[in-house]
Amino acid sequence: MAHPKQRTHSGEGHLVSNIITFVVIMLIFFGSLYAFSLESVIGPIPAFAIGLGLFTLAFFIPKQIIGRSDTYHDA
Repeated sequence: MAHPKQRTHSGEGHLVSNIITFVVIMLIFFGSLYAFSLESVIGPIPAFAIGLGLFTLAFFIPKQIIGRSDTYHDA
């Protein structure tokens, strides 16, 4: 079955979901930066652990979970 229109990029036609995804990922990223600044409040090791966890999620979610939606796998 042929696709009616070939997409030029993976997010074409999904503006609202792309903006929501971008905002959520940026909030996680900025949350990680803020968590690194909490070392005087909650201690250096918990602050680093929280910051590192959020930082990892900010890159893991788009790369591994969302991934590329324009890739077609042969069955």
